[in-house]
Amino acid sequence: MKVLFVGPYPPPHGGISVHVRTVHERLRRTGQQSNVLNIDPRAPESEDYIKISGALEFVRELVHHAHHGWTFDVHTNCHNPKSWAIAFACGAVAKLGPGATLTVHSGLAPAYIRNAPRWMRRALRMVGELYGKVICVNREIARAVADLNIPQDRIQVKPAFLPVEAPKVPIPPEITKWVEQHSPIMTSTLFFRPEYGFELLLDAVRVLKHRYPQIGCLAMGSGENRDHAAALAANYGLSSTVLLAGDLNHELCLSLISRSSVFVRPTFRDGDSISVREAMALGVPVVASDVGTRPEGVRLFQPGDVDAFVKCVEEALAKESQPSPRAVRRSAPEEEGLSLNQH
Repeated sequence: MKVLFVGPYPPPHGGISVHVRTVHERLRRTGQQSNVLNIDPRAPESEDYIKISGALEFVRELVHHAHHGWTFDVHTNCHNPKSWAIAFACGAVAKLGPGATLTVHSGLAPAYIRNAPRWMRRALRMVGELYGKVICVNREIARAVADLNIPQDRIQVKPAFLPVEAPKVPIPPEITKWVEQHSPIMTSTLFFRPEYGFELLLDAVRVLKHRYPQIGCLAMGSGENRDHAAALAANYGLSSTVLLAGDLNHELCLSLISRSSVFVRPTFRDGDSISVREAMALGVPVVASDVGTRPEGVRLFQPGDVDAFVKCVEEALAKESQPSPRAVRRSAPEEEGLSLNQH
């Protein structure tokens, strides 16, 4: 099989883009033919993927690959017209070749689908029927897709997560310096958009700082509103407490999460957060809002409830301060070095 992934590819590093890159690279390591058609208009020139400059070039690449026997693996959020237009183009052109699979990632997709007018829902159903499989990262998304009357046997629920280990990568000096000044450390990955709950995160950190004067929150991510987020942190008096680390590569992000005291995900909407599952796989306590799908073991709070959020973080930090196999493992000589788990 020759697989053409259609979706975003880092940078920037987000849940969908990181997943596309990870699956693509793992397929290549097994000897399979794999390529990526990067649909992010911000993408720089790179040998890692095919960059397109517009709709016409996008369709041309799809037709070329379909005629040469490539199967399409399409990854998108499906919560806006553009993502459904991309899904339609891929599904229609895939009929010229072996076919296609669509993966729906966003926790905003169910509301978008259910609130669409009747004519649009018919169009969305037509798009879904172009695919042999529609993979949904959680059951809520799957129910919304099924409500479009897409055949049930074409719908599959599957988290967009692959097992990870903490990579050994160098930590930038500026982050190392900041870490040495804070304890305990919270980590979070996000885009600076309302549904990611950055302001709620600041509310929680401000409360936690009374009990943990040296607490630090390492927020990894990007977005057009990053300057606004920095100004907001300053207004909260948390400029030195909250580090907006920017769009870090995936390996560095995993390394920092693995060394932190607690990982937090205060989103208002979610699909099946890859970063939550990665933190759990790395043995880090996770606190997250009770939206989308959360794996067993995550401490949950109702979205927007800062008091419950703070309580969950305090419980996680209290448990993390007790001796554990993970803490002992980290203290082994071969793993000495920067640790964010210092409280």
